[in-house]
Amino acid sequence: MGNSVLERRQLWFRRLDRAFWVIWAAFPVTMWLAYRANTTASVTIAESLNGEQAKCASIVVNPLTMSGPGKALFWTLFTFQLSFYPVLIGILHRMVHRFASGRIFVSETLQGVWWMGIILVVWPFVDTITTNAVAYTLHQIGDVKYFLPSYNVDVGTIAGGVFLMALKFVIEHAILLQSENELTI
Repeated sequence: MGNSVLERRQLWFRRLDRAFWVIWAAFPVTMWLAYRANTTASVTIAESLNGEQAKCASIVVNPLTMSGPGKALFWTLFTFQLSFYPVLIGILHRMVHRFASGRIFVSETLQGVWWMGIILVVWPFVDTITTNAVAYTLHQIGDVKYFLPSYNVDVGTIAGGVFLMALKFVIEHAILLQSENELTI
């Protein structure tokens, strides 16, 4: 006889749990690629352009040519922005690990969904504010020629966060209705 639906789902979640370890192992490589993109982009861009276009490419900042305080600010912002991903991956990994062990509708899962929603709603604003503050400070130090404030807020990320927060309440309500239903029978 074949596996039950529950056993197949748990097997799928166990495989997904192992896949998260591959993601964690790949994260240092991703950080290295992001570092390389930030340190070689302006050189690569300038080499691919000619004449007046190459002068415009000088606007792209190379953090390796900044002053000491500028480098510290830039790499602090770089690390801060990348910290968003391991936090979300960590929350997801814990949830998948719980699912793999058969604990799906537990309070920890609901809290994980809630915190993911909060992070997704708050992060675009925090990211925009810190990026503008660092860019302004780098301009004041003299490491960046032009200060061009960015008002880009990722509305899709915010919508995903609001959806997760609403989903948490829906699941919580479903658990409550299920427990009430079991009590009446």
